Amino acid sequence: MRISTGIYGLDELLGGGYLKNTVNIILGSTGTGKTVFALQYLLKGLEDGEKAIYVSFDMDVEDVIQVATSLGWFEIEDYINNNMLLINKFFAENVTYLNDNLINFIVENSDGNTRIVIDSFTPLIASLSYEMRNDVNWFFAKLKEYGTALISLEEPLNGDLSDPSIVIPLFLGDSVIQLKSLGYGEAFNRTLRIVKHRRSWHAEGVFPYRILDGIGIYVEGASYVEESRKKIDLDAVFDELGVSKSSIPEKILRRLEVLAKNSDEEAERIIIEIVKRYR
Repeated sequence: MRISTGIYGLDELLGGGYLKNTVNIILGSTGTGKTVFALQYLLKGLEDGEKAIYVSFDMDVEDVIQVATSLGWFEIEDYINNNMLLINKFFAENVTYLNDNLINFIVENSDGNTRIVIDSFTPLIASLSYEMRNDVNWFFAKLKEYGTALISLEEPLNGDLSDPSIVIPLFLGDSVIQLKSLGYGEAFNRTLRIVKHRRSWHAEGVFPYRILDGIGIYVEGASYVEESRKKIDLDAVFDELGVSKSSIPEKILRRLEVLAKNSDEEAERIIIEIVKRYR
């Protein structure tokens, strides 16, 4: 089952959206649109009748309403008033790792069909070493139990991507999307890259995106990616090359069948080169 991100043009790049019960990292510096991404994701779920939780160490209810209103998403306030969107601001200086209040807040207000955003996970583990990875993994696993797909917004402290507070969630997250901004103000000065998406195909490359009033984040290039993807007819390849399926080892054949499902012209070329070896 796929969970739509609500981001225009992104689901196509993720093979249909996020996978259910996953933790997904959005990595980016200030000004890249991480908060817009989060609210757009939550709004999609709310529109589909799901509950939503926003946990932040910077923003309270009024801050969220201001951001949403600036984009023209006035309905966000209604969702908050109707307790469909729950917002809780925690203070990083008072939060210890696996803080009971944080865990309990999420568990008590989630029903297994709840979209969850944590902004951000970094303050929870900023003082941890790599050796604490198992504890972080347990925390992630616990969160997966109570939401459809959780998003964590992360910003490298001092721009250091090697810091454990960034490396640990990036390593354990099921998907990582990196947002970048050149800061020059051109039409395509913001770009998005899918670093990884476990157990799923995802588009390679860098894709420009815009932040538009009323729409939110709009990713360019999805139509091109969809057009370039193709399901390869293996039988046609075998016939054209004069190769019998029985001549190909069963394990190799299964791998070719998997590759043929989500492929492009380059993958087709590779399949042809592999099949040729068995003529």
